Formats: sequence, C-alpha cells, structure tokens
Amino acid sequence: MAVGKATASAAPPVADDDAGEKPNADVKVKKAALRKAVSALRMVVSKKTANSNPLFDDTVETMTLQLTLAKHPERRHRDVTIRLPHPMYGAKSEVCFISRSPQKKYKELLLQKHPVPGLTKVIGIEKLKKNYQAPADKRALADAYDLFLCDRRVLEMMPKCLGVIFYKKKLKPPVPVHLKESLENPKADIEKAIGGTTFRMPSGPCIGVRFGRVSMEEDELVANAAAVIASSITLLNRHGLLLQSISVQATNNPALPVWRRLAPPGQRLNLKKYRSDAASSAASDTGASGVSDSEIGGSDITSDAGETLSTRDTVSEVDTGSELDTAGETMSELDDEEDDDVAPVRKQDMPLVQGLKKKRRRREGAEVAATAAAAAAAAAAEEPGPKKKVAKLKKKKG
Repeated sequence: MAVGKATASAAPPVADDDAGEKPNADVKVKKAALRKAVSALRMVVSKKTANSNPLFDDTVETMTLQLTLAKHPERRHRDVTIRLPHPMYGAKSEVCFISRSPQKKYKELLLQKHPVPGLTKVIGIEKLKKNYQAPADKRALADAYDLFLCDRRVLEMMPKCLGVIFYKKKLKPPVPVHLKESLENPKADIEKAIGGTTFRMPSGPCIGVRFGRVSMEEDELVANAAAVIASSITLLNRHGLLLQSISVQATNNPALPVWRRLAPPGQRLNLKKYRSDAASSAASDTGASGVSDSEIGGSDITSDAGETLSTRDTVSEVDTGSELDTAGETMSELDDEEDDDVAPVRKQDMPLVQGLKKKRRRREGAEVAATAAAAAAAAAAEEPGPKKKVAKLKKKKG
C-alpha cells in the first residue's frame, strides 16, 4: 500500500488560520492512500465477521485514525468535538446522558422540554454510583446504549464510576457536553456531540480518533477521515505539537499507515554510541570519574553504604590499577597452589547427596511405622472384645 509523504499534493482542507509557519504545515495526505486503507480494512473485517451475528455489526467494528506525535505533550488539554460530514450515530441510535444531581431536573430538561432525537436515557451521578457498582451492572449498562454523554462538570468522576469496563473493554467513555447553569436550550450542544467525534489529547505520543463504523459506505468513511485529519492538524498546530505519522485502524485489526514524516537528512543516530556516551556523561556528573584531587578531598568521598571513607583508604587511579593487577596475579598463583593440594570431594560426601539419603531414610521409616500400625489395627479387629467373651462363657455354662 502506498504511503503518503510530506511532499504529497492532494490533501484534506486545512483551516485558514493554519497558513504560515506551523509545525505541521507540510502534512498532506493522499486521498488515494486513505481510500486504499479504508477499503482494505473493510474487506478484512467483512471476512472476519462473515459468520457473526448481523445484529451487532453496526456498533462493534469502528474505524479509528491513529496519530503519532514526535514527542509527549507537556500537559493534558480539554477534549474537543470534531464535526463529521457523515455522523456515526443518528435518530435510530440509543444515547444515554449522565447528569449532575438532582436527576429529575435534567431529565425534564433533556427528555421533555428540549428532546433530542436518539437521547433516550438520563442518569444522575448519584444514581449511577448507587445502582451500577457491580461489574455485571456496568457491563449491562454499556451494552444497552450506543453512545454515552455526560455533563462536563462530572467528567473527572467518570473513570472512577465507570471503571475499566467503559474505558478499556467496551471503549465507550462518555463524551463531555457543556450545559450552562441557566439551563438554556442544550439541544445544539448535544446534537453536536452525537453527530461528531471526540479528540482527546492523551499524556502519551499516540492519539486515537474514531471517524466511522465499518458498516458505513466507503465514500462516507473517506470523507470523515479527511475531516478528522484536517481538524486534528489544526488542533496540534495550536498546541505546537509535531505530527510524525498517520494510520487507519479498525477494531482489533492492524493499523495501515497513510502518511509518515520523512527522516531528517544526515547520518542516522548510533544508539550504541549514544547510550555509551550517556552513561559516561552520567558517571562524570555523579563524580565517579574525571574528578581531580583538588575538587574532592579524601575525607569527602562517600561509599555506597553512606559511610565516609578516610584519607588513608583512598588511593590514586594509577596506584589502584597496579595493585589490582598484582592482586590478580597473586590470587591466580594461590589458586593454582591450592588446587594441587586439595583432594577431590567424593560424591557421597556432598551435602546434596547426604540430604537425599536422610530424606530416603525418613521416608522408609515412616512406611515401616505405617505398616506396623496397620498390622496392629487388623489384629485388634480380629481379637474378640470382653462382651463377646462373657457371652461365649454363658453359652458354655448353659
């Protein structure tokens, strides 16, 4: 599959405020590569789900754009909703809204005064904590609705209330919606959240943005992907983050690259040399090497155990090397002499063999004791008791 590069001509439209010197001004994705990636993933998913239940195909498999950054973001930013030309959810979808307390006020606002097509359930935060504590209840709640929205003011409480079932397994984290204190008509904000997708700035270098379902048409998916790429570039330029690569991925399938930044000119980095230089610089910073006697005195040198070494215990580098070499030769000579005098150890004298012998003797003794106890019990069972003896004597007298 052809992968777009920074010099590609065809590109999704970019907002006017991005013109000029921006970190990602050279990012231009070929729509042909984007279409090939979407088509290939749809084909793979159709083969995998050929024998699956068709009732769940519309909501399980989704398409995601994977954006890789050149470095980690310095801080987290607010989630941003990106409008999609072809929404993933519509009037036939079932949407649940998680509100603040009291639940009744927001339920009347969203379901009676200003109803939104697709929004069928409103749950207060207190009711969510009380009625959905068990993992089975959370799993049932996640399966009952296609999309979850929440008031932005309770967004920080969602990971603790919903747990890994929503954020890791079901991949249905709530989309934040800004509801004003005056409780004005929130229909526009909720429709924007339902008809769009969420751009979440993570703490790591990878960003995943959903742009459609596999069951959608190929042209719709390509148009959504182009819109997400254009909006993501705008957001990344706003925060000064450099984009490294763009890939398209379906649920539980490999990611297909559609654009990547060219390597900078010049010689490639030698990782081995870089690590060795970093280790040597770290050692020099900690004072392990390259330090003169005038900078650190003998009484100031501290050992690994935290004890201060005296001046008489310190030696220069030249003396240390000579002494170590001499000591090595002396030890080797002593080892040779000791090897000539020491007799080889017999196998039966080894501690391991002796321990095995003791263990075998204990096991044999236990077996003998068990056999004797069984024989004694059998003899006692065959011998008649005192009552039986008295009965036999009475019969004989009679």
